[in-house]
Amino acid sequence: MKKTGAKMPLKPKKDVKVTIVRKLLGKSPEKTSFNLHDGRRLQSVLELIDELETMSEEAFREYVTDTENHFANWVEHVFDDKLLAEDMRRIKNKMDTQRTILKHLVRDLLKEKNKK
Repeated sequence: MKKTGAKMPLKPKKDVKVTIVRKLLGKSPEKTSFNLHDGRRLQSVLELIDELETMSEEAFREYVTDTENHFANWVEHVFDDKLLAEDMRRIKNKMDTQRTILKHLVRDLLKEKNKK
């Protein structure tokens, strides 16, 4: 077959199934990680859950006060989860904050499961 310089037609594209994983379960970019006062950084909500497990109530109050909740701000702005952030702002202790995050994650996973 003689080449004439004409382009061959492209093969039809295959259908691709795209699954979107909730941003809340992912890691934040380095520049948007949550910087703890001791220099450590949190890059995911799962890391926050783990940190709340061992953090003292006194250390927790450095990030959550009557007027400000830095953890909730991070969740809202970095992970784009306003509903969870609003729930977190109503809570003023670390155990209930951890419980609220876990419940929220479980509810989201169940919703995803029921969609299938």
